Amino acid sequence: MGIRYVVQVLTPRPVDMTDIDMPIATGDVPVRVRTYQAEPEIFAAELDRALQWSWLWQDRWAELQKRCPWSIVVEMTAERPVHYAGMLLTFVGILDRVLSLLDEADRDASLLHWIPAQQILSMMQYRVLREDLGLCGPAINVRIANATGRPGELLADTVGLAELGLPDLQVFFSDRDPGEVAKKLRRLARSMFVGERLDVDWHEEPSIVPPERDTLTLDLD
Repeated sequence: MGIRYVVQVLTPRPVDMTDIDMPIATGDVPVRVRTYQAEPEIFAAELDRALQWSWLWQDRWAELQKRCPWSIVVEMTAERPVHYAGMLLTFVGILDRVLSLLDEADRDASLLHWIPAQQILSMMQYRVLREDLGLCGPAINVRIANATGRPGELLADTVGLAELGLPDLQVFFSDRDPGEVAKKLRRLARSMFVGERLDVDWHEEPSIVPPERDTLTLDLD
């Protein structure tokens, strides 16, 4: 089974750049990278989903389209899974190279539609997540919803780990600060990404909220 990893850079102005389609040598697994300009609507459904789960964004797609009516797509594909850390390191390096081609003002005004994590990030958020959590910071989102319908009970889960080949995390909770739970999940996600043991009890369980994927249900008590 192959992999496809895509981030869309939403920009305020068109960018003078040449589309690229090239192979990258990564051991025994051929990896191909494409960067190309496209209408933002190419990922309209994914954008709507990301706006739903990006908790810092209150704007709808119509407002974002006015702010950033152009986009660059950065796409990595491989015929079969590769090591998640090496893949993400290569991908982020290419993404940063694309961002460096933008004028400083345009870069600061651009947004990242991180499709595997179902989230929209400003450049400031992208930098903060990289600084706080390292390479995996912007690649993981935390969603919080009342998924069970039981009064006072919330579900928090990560999105993005499964796209890298790791299980995502989920936890049921009540009487806790959702912001603190989200921070905890991000820290645990980073621990998993760097190969550390989780400092909480967990068990394997199907994901409660789509997309369907492997997850670990945590016990934070």
